[in-house]
Amino acid sequence: MSRVADRSRRSLLQMAAASAAAAMLPYPARSQASTWKGGDVAHLIPTASHERFLIKASFQNARSEAPVLRVDGQATTGSKTDLAGKFWQFDAQNLEAGKDYTLQLFEGGGGEITETWPLKTFPAPGTMPPKMRILAFTCAGGMDGPVLDDGKTGFLDMAARHRLLERGVAFEPDVVISNGDHIYWDIKTSLNKPYADFMRKQYWDPIGGELDIDRPMLDPRNADIFQALCDHQIAGLYGTRLRSSPSFFVTDDHDMFENDEFTDELATQPADSYGLRAAELTQFMYYPELLPYGQPYENWLDGGLRAGRASGSNMLYGSIRYGDLIETVIYDCRRMIDYKGKHARILPQAAENWIIDRTLAEDTLHFMHCPSMPFGYSSGKLGDWYPDNLDEKTGKLVMYNPKAGWQSGWYGQHQRLLEALSLQQKRAPVIMQGDFHASGAGQIYQSGELSFSRPIETVLTGALGTGDTGFPSSMRSVETMPSQLIGMEQLMETSEKNGFTVIDVTEDSITYSMYTWRPPEPLDNIDTMEPILVRTVPRNV
Repeated sequence: MSRVADRSRRSLLQMAAASAAAAMLPYPARSQASTWKGGDVAHLIPTASHERFLIKASFQNARSEAPVLRVDGQATTGSKTDLAGKFWQFDAQNLEAGKDYTLQLFEGGGGEITETWPLKTFPAPGTMPPKMRILAFTCAGGMDGPVLDDGKTGFLDMAARHRLLERGVAFEPDVVISNGDHIYWDIKTSLNKPYADFMRKQYWDPIGGELDIDRPMLDPRNADIFQALCDHQIAGLYGTRLRSSPSFFVTDDHDMFENDEFTDELATQPADSYGLRAAELTQFMYYPELLPYGQPYENWLDGGLRAGRASGSNMLYGSIRYGDLIETVIYDCRRMIDYKGKHARILPQAAENWIIDRTLAEDTLHFMHCPSMPFGYSSGKLGDWYPDNLDEKTGKLVMYNPKAGWQSGWYGQHQRLLEALSLQQKRAPVIMQGDFHASGAGQIYQSGELSFSRPIETVLTGALGTGDTGFPSSMRSVETMPSQLIGMEQLMETSEKNGFTVIDVTEDSITYSMYTWRPPEPLDNIDTMEPILVRTVPRNV
């Protein structure tokens, strides 16, 4: 039997077993409109470790006195993250691991703001929880807006995004991962497109016009525009829906207010200062940084030790550690990119070293990479690990047309990371990734000169907010596909639909269930959709 045929046989057997396991998954009906009373809270997003909660919140009305979070009665005074007093963070420390807590927000003077709500700390390192569940998706940002002349949408309307998010949260995940592109408000890379006038008139003008990139985002010229677009895309999407779901937000190129492009006229990576500051400010106000779990050197990586941030937290790199059951390393692949040819890196060397060290430590039963830039796949854009480029005459990705701006050193780092994943002795190599506007799954068995005796599981988790024009076949006239430098068995060919992935982890395996939906399917179908793929990845083969 050939190697490829043997892989196919094993995959079919595993998927058959997974189909039986799928019957055990609950298929919840859509959650009813929440009766939880949140006062004037506009949004509330928590994250957690085994000993802390870090919560970002905003209010409809500014507070001159800091509000207070009570966690089982333990008071944590909020710290302001804006100038007006509408945005606050709460860092509740010294909590017990694996405990269900009751939380409530109060005014500084003592009056109740919200009803109580539950939130749980993670199991501590050194303990073995029997299971955990993750809800993962990407590209949730975008403004509601007018339909284009040809009837196509720029972004999925917010009502549909709410419905998808509520369906995902109804699975009661222990963790939510929103992987990149929480904001779509490209500045220079909107103005260099044929639709620049449309963007100005239909998106920018209604909320105050263009941002002045020569001024800080909270400069009076920009502050109201900046808050309006972020309120719509983040607070307007999540509201308080994640209040009991510890959430991890990975940042990517659009979070720095540009698309990743390199032309004779414009290069957007590494990001200009206005984009860097905008991404930092968006996170500071709207969603939590990554908390440490006991690996102190993480604090010294880029993105850590920043004034005003929760102690020990990091904006770019961190881990989700759920006891000794699983660790997931999270890393932003756009913020620190460089252009040094064969010496170039997507990630700084210290971050690469940290990721490889954690991968090879093997001190949890399972391990996943969660990068903002996908492994295995390409759609011909600059921000790929790979040099595949679109031949506009044939409409195919090719290697014979040089990709402007692409650096060979990026692929070198890619190889080092995949090799580390493959060197694990006791765990399956798994990558759950964002960025691409698609759902898909495959097994990488070769990358350039590297061959993997145990293929690397690679999953595109699904895009929550993408509209018609955001899918690669519309934006770049080519669908996402495996790079020509990659040998991959596609378990599910990429699907240009909206959706999410539910990941169930037990001591023996990781099972992922992929859900997809796209207009003009009826909105009600979201409530009853079943997974398009259920696959179980055993820890040991």
